[in-house]
Amino acid sequence: MTAPCVRRAVLPAALFATFLALNAWAEGEPETDPESDQEQALFRGMPDDVGRLEVFGFCGSCHSIDLVLQQGLSRAVWEDVLVEMVRDQEMAPLQPDIRVKVLDYLEEYYGPDRKALSPKAK
Repeated sequence: MTAPCVRRAVLPAALFATFLALNAWAEGEPETDPESDQEQALFRGMPDDVGRLEVFGFCGSCHSIDLVLQQGLSRAVWEDVLVEMVRDQEMAPLQPDIRVKVLDYLEEYYGPDRKALSPKAK
């Protein structure tokens, strides 16, 4: 039996984020336009930095991205969360380079100090 998380893995928002990432990568441009109100709304105010698309795509494909954004965990705990998601929730393991991007972003903006909540982070 497939977990509900896996059945919902192809969400329109995740596809859009993947499209943006691939397009930016192919053109060698920044991931997003930081001035775009539409993108800020889509990404729920997540700071535009390396790793945002990966966090949004991988985490938001199974549950609301708001669940991630409210956590404020240390890097070690985020690492444990990723292990748990793979082990218990049937998330596909992240490639090492993607895993580093995800953890770097989560540590920077959604760590214990919750830097993303400050107006300067956006």
